[in-house]
Amino acid sequence: MQTQSKSMLGPLKSVVKRYPPLHRALLPVYSCFVRLRSAPAGFGRWLANARYPKMQAAAEGHALAGRIGRKAAGRDVTMLVVSDLRVDPRVEREARALASAGFGVTVICPELYQGSSAATVLDWGPGVSIQHIDWTAASFMSEQPGFRADLLYAAAVRTKPFAFHAHDLSTAYAAMAAARYRGAHLVVDFHEWFSENVHWDVAASAWVPYRDDWKRELQELERRCLAEASATVTVCDSIADAMHTELGGARPVVIRNIPDISRTPSRDYPPLKQQLGLPESSFVLLWQGGTGPTRLIEPIIEALAQVPECIFVIRGPSLDLFGTDYLSLARRVGAEDRLKLVPAVPSSDVVAAARGADAGIWTLPALCRNFTFALPNKIFEYLAADLPVLVANYPEAKRLVEEHNVGLTFDPYDPNSIALALNRLVREQELRLSFAANAKSALGRLDAASEWRKLVSLYGGLSDALGARRGPSK
Repeated sequence: MQTQSKSMLGPLKSVVKRYPPLHRALLPVYSCFVRLRSAPAGFGRWLANARYPKMQAAAEGHALAGRIGRKAAGRDVTMLVVSDLRVDPRVEREARALASAGFGVTVICPELYQGSSAATVLDWGPGVSIQHIDWTAASFMSEQPGFRADLLYAAAVRTKPFAFHAHDLSTAYAAMAAARYRGAHLVVDFHEWFSENVHWDVAASAWVPYRDDWKRELQELERRCLAEASATVTVCDSIADAMHTELGGARPVVIRNIPDISRTPSRDYPPLKQQLGLPESSFVLLWQGGTGPTRLIEPIIEALAQVPECIFVIRGPSLDLFGTDYLSLARRVGAEDRLKLVPAVPSSDVVAAARGADAGIWTLPALCRNFTFALPNKIFEYLAADLPVLVANYPEAKRLVEEHNVGLTFDPYDPNSIALALNRLVREQELRLSFAANAKSALGRLDAASEWRKLVSLYGGLSDALGARRGPSK
């Protein structure tokens, strides 16, 4: 391209120089062109984006942008997410569900680190493509207000989908801006209740709720999403009801994180005890999921002192960061030899890898309503692996466990309460077997397939509404 430009400019320069007034007039233009042509790549990217309005201008309706949904056409969906896609089953399930219904899905996500996308190639099946952008595109999340995702917007606005699908409030502002500019639909999936969540406070070296001014900014965007988006989605009734009551707008559609147990894992897994070389007679309690300060795993480890028959397996990411502290705590309570730390498996494998444990456990600290209202995918994954479950006695998890009679609840901060529940499972075999039997049938009643069809129906409703506005085809 550069050689072609030179060949064109040569004759043009010789012609222009014959006419000195014209030459003097065009010289600044020519000089500017030369500087732009030799500019660094970063400036070139800026120039490529210059034809689109700034994210804030588009989101606030100050640019030449269409109304959300007004120009929606086609069957393409652009998803925006900041996540480790290897272990984010909700994003994968939604992308697969839409693709299986004939939508073309593009997932735009920052790399975990520079070059990580080349090291990990993800295949979510036909109809789904994953576009990784520079890892620095995620830096906005640590800065108030936590949703000024300029680089995500710059990548998204180059697409012309039927709908922009924002995963979490962190990407909703960028998706809203792109949807307004393109006139596409906007669907926001609240994986978390962001304004009721926590963030890392560097000064305190702790996870803390958002301070009032920051929380107000998050709530204002949540209100806008509930009022302006074509549709919103969340993970449980407690969050949907509270958001609707307190923030107004339309109540989000609830799509729970129920796994598709028909998925084929990436490889075969023997039963968990066999995987780890543990005696068949041992009682194995499994934690499968995230680790670290916001997981409240420590009281479970402390409870091991009162349940000598129990071997506790923690399988998840970041054990290189937090595993040493877990082992130190187990050593202090005399249970170091009964704590097993195991690397995470791909999200498609978690159910298969969990089979053969005796029970699964879930808890969180009561730092915020987002935690206490949680209904995480790991509970459903335990049930899919035919495991009884032990859960913190928070509303959504407690309701599920009691309604389907699949396990016991405990006080998440009290090792004695955890030990009491554990000892019942260890020593009351008939109770444990009845919970396991109920777990086998619980997912059938919950019907995972219909849960994900809700998203397809939601998108189908947007398409139907669009067709109705345009009238019958001739």
